[in-house]
Amino acid sequence: MTAAIECAGVSKGFPGVRALDDVSLTVRPGTVHALLGENGAGKSTLIRILTGAERPDTGTVHIGGVPLRQHTPAAARRLGVRVLPQERHVAPDLSVGHNVLLDSLPRTALRTVSARRVQERAQQHLDALGVDLDARARAGDLTAAQQQLVELARTTARPAAVVVLDEPTASLAGDEVTVLFRVVRQLRDAGTALLYISHHLHEVFALADEATVLRNGRLVHRTPVAETDHDSLLRHIFDRDVAHVRLPRRPLPADAPVVLAARQVALPGGHRPLDVEVRAGEVLALSGPAGAGASELAACLAGVRTPAGGRVELGGARLGSRTAAARAGVGFVPADRKRDALLLERAIAENLLVGPAGRGALHRPVAARRTAWAALRAGRVKADDPGRPVRTLSGGNQQRVVFSRWLLAECRVLVLDQPTAGVDVGAKFDIYAQLLDLAAEGVAVVVVSSDYEEICALADRVLVLRDGDLVAEVDGAAATPDGLFALETAPTPEETAA
Repeated sequence: MTAAIECAGVSKGFPGVRALDDVSLTVRPGTVHALLGENGAGKSTLIRILTGAERPDTGTVHIGGVPLRQHTPAAARRLGVRVLPQERHVAPDLSVGHNVLLDSLPRTALRTVSARRVQERAQQHLDALGVDLDARARAGDLTAAQQQLVELARTTARPAAVVVLDEPTASLAGDEVTVLFRVVRQLRDAGTALLYISHHLHEVFALADEATVLRNGRLVHRTPVAETDHDSLLRHIFDRDVAHVRLPRRPLPADAPVVLAARQVALPGGHRPLDVEVRAGEVLALSGPAGAGASELAACLAGVRTPAGGRVELGGARLGSRTAAARAGVGFVPADRKRDALLLERAIAENLLVGPAGRGALHRPVAARRTAWAALRAGRVKADDPGRPVRTLSGGNQQRVVFSRWLLAECRVLVLDQPTAGVDVGAKFDIYAQLLDLAAEGVAVVVVSSDYEEICALADRVLVLRDGDLVAEVDGAAATPDGLFALETAPTPEETAA
C-alpha cells in the first residue's frame, strides 16, 4: 500500500537551532498517527515541512507517492493535504457558512458567489459532522471553541488524503471534544490518513493507531499504540520518568485579605448575578464547559471587559480600564496568546518589556537586554537570544514569555485563561510550580482551565460555572477530575424542574 505521507532523511536548521535532524516518518492511509514530543522537539517544524510551509534543508517528502517538489501550502493542498491548525484562522466578519466553504465557495453561472447555496451547503456539512452551529451566524461572534469547530468543518469540507490536526482540543471541552473525536474516526474509516499532534496522552490512546516521538529534533521512538502504555511514552518524550503527583498546598491564612472581588456581576446567559472574592495568596480555579462563562468572568476580573451589570473591585476600589488594571498590578494571560498577547514579528525582549514593568527600559538597549535576560531566566524560557522574533519559539516557550512579562511586573493579581493549553507535561509542572510560588508570596491567582487534573493540582478553591451561572463551589483539596466533570454536566435546578 502506498503511504499517505513518506518523508525520508528530513533535516532543517534555523540560526542557532537544529530543529530537525534526519527524521523519517511514514503515515499509512486509514490510520491515525500521533506525533509526540515536548515543546521545541521539532513537531511544528516537521508539520510546516509536510504542509509545504517550509522547505527542508535535506530530505524528501512524498504525499500519496507523489514527491512534494514545490514546498508551498498550495502545492501540498493540491496533493490532498488539509490542516487544522492550533491557531484559529477564522474571517470574523464573514458568516460561518462562508468560513466553512472558504476554499470552495459555490458560484453561479456568472461566477459570482451564491450566498444561498453557501449557507445551504455549509449547513448540510455542519449537520453531517454533528456541529451545532448556524451557517448564517457571524463567525466573529462565536466563542473560541465554536471557531475551532468551524475550522474543523472547513478542513473536512473537501476530500483529503491527509489531515493534520495540531493540538485540536486545546480550546475545546465536553461535547466539542466528542464531536472532534467522532469526525476523526469518520475520516479514518473513510481511508484518510490523520497526523494527530497532542500533549494529552489519553487522546492518543483513544484515537491513534501508531505513535512517533521526537526529542531535540530527532526521531527517538516509533510504536503501535496498542503495544505501549502511558508511562513508556512519557519516558521517551522526556528521556526520564515524569512523576504524577498532587502538588502540595500550603494552608491559606484565615485572615488573608480580599484583593479582588466581583460584586453582582452579570454574565451572558446567566440567571443570577455573581459575587466572587479572591484572597491574597489564593489560587482560585474557574471551571466549566466552553461558553459557560468562566473566560468571561476572568476577563471581567482582569479588567479586559466591562461586565453587563455589577462591578469589579481591586482592593476595595472599582477596577477601571485594562490599562489602569495593569498599572494597578493585575496581570492577564489570555487563552489565545498569538492573537491577544504577543507581537509575533517583534523580538522576545520587546514582548517581555511591553508590560508595565518594562516600558522604561524599551528605549535603553543595554538595560532592555539585561532586564529581558532576567525575565527569561525567571520564566524558564528556552531561548538563546532575546533579540530573536518571538514567533521562532515553540508554543510552550511563547506562553512562558507572556507569563514572564507578568513575573517581571510583580503583579498583585494574576489571571490566566487556559495557561497550559498546548504546553507539554514537563513545562506544565514548571508553570504550576511558579504559580504556587507566586501564591506563597501573596499574589492572588485566578486560573480558567478545562484540564481537570490541572485544577486539582493547583486550586485552593474551585468555582464551577454553567451557562453564565455559578452552580458549585468546591474546596480544592477535595476536588477530583470525575467530580468536577459530574458537576459541570449535572442538570441545573431549572433543567430538573422543566
